[in-house]
Amino acid sequence: MLASPQSAVGVGAPQRVLIIKPSALGDVATTLPLLCDLKRMFPESRIDWLIDPALADLVRGHDAVNELIYFDRRKISGWFTHGTARSNLRALMRALKDNRYDMVLDAQGLLRSAFLARASRAPVRIGFADAREGARFLYTHHSRVPRPSALAVVRMRSLAALIGSPSDRAEFRMPIQPAALEKIAALLPGSQSVAAVIPGARWDAKRWSEHGYSQIVRHLADSGMRVVVLGAPGEQALCRQVVDQAGGAAVNLAGRTTLAELIAAISLCRIVIGNDSGPLHVAAALGRPLVGLYGPTDPESVGPYGQMDHVLRFEQAGEYRDSGMQDRRATLLSLSVETVWEKIQKVMAR
Repeated sequence: MLASPQSAVGVGAPQRVLIIKPSALGDVATTLPLLCDLKRMFPESRIDWLIDPALADLVRGHDAVNELIYFDRRKISGWFTHGTARSNLRALMRALKDNRYDMVLDAQGLLRSAFLARASRAPVRIGFADAREGARFLYTHHSRVPRPSALAVVRMRSLAALIGSPSDRAEFRMPIQPAALEKIAALLPGSQSVAAVIPGARWDAKRWSEHGYSQIVRHLADSGMRVVVLGAPGEQALCRQVVDQAGGAAVNLAGRTTLAELIAAISLCRIVIGNDSGPLHVAAALGRPLVGLYGPTDPESVGPYGQMDHVLRFEQAGEYRDSGMQDRRATLLSLSVETVWEKIQKVMAR
């Protein structure tokens, strides 16, 4: 094992390291600085990442990753009663054991991720002291950064802080696939600056109004920018409504891009406007200027890293994801188009 100053964990540089962070989109994006910290601290170590195959393009090709280990929940769901799922789970556990990891960092913090960390038989298993579902009892060492009081990036990097000294500045180095970049560039020809509008979110109470986004699309187009609307396949109707209300003043790519192409599209943008969502964190990871619109979630814990001053929060946000439509209407009415457009202009002027 490579020589290294002793850390809080009390070990030297590991030969083989595994990061467990299978999902979700924004969560994986905010874990990239942990990966970069580990590579900087242990440049000769092999670092693997356990991830949902649907999100692999967030990490595939990263200069700090040696191998991606796929965690496909669909293939192991119901393992207790289904033989095929049970076989798939056993194969995954066997692969983790055979890789002989010296150290595993569970950045997911759930019982299933802690179980996989334990199944690896790594002598050092690092996780969060407040991990849910009893996961903490399967770790050997614990990070004690409180969940509500730290941005996700800070929380993720606290795992590395137990074994070394992370740099002052968080690095992401999110990979961009050349083929995806070429395809997106062909869909957005010309020399105009590109702005992305991302009106979707995982739950309804986090979304600003379709009307508001359509007006922002018009303002951006009138200012001479090429506007692209991005979204997941399940958000096609929402995005189509925004584009239609804007009089077709945007290219609608909702549901038409792979994850690699979504990343490429965001990388080309001069500015990105969206709700608290995974793509907004991708924009932050790519260093793209953004304006984030927040409602029921607290930007102090889930805001875009490095751009907290670009966040607008609804004054009357609901507190829970199952907030009723009445609460959502109050949320939407509290943030005007003029306020959002003013913030966009200030960010672009910088």
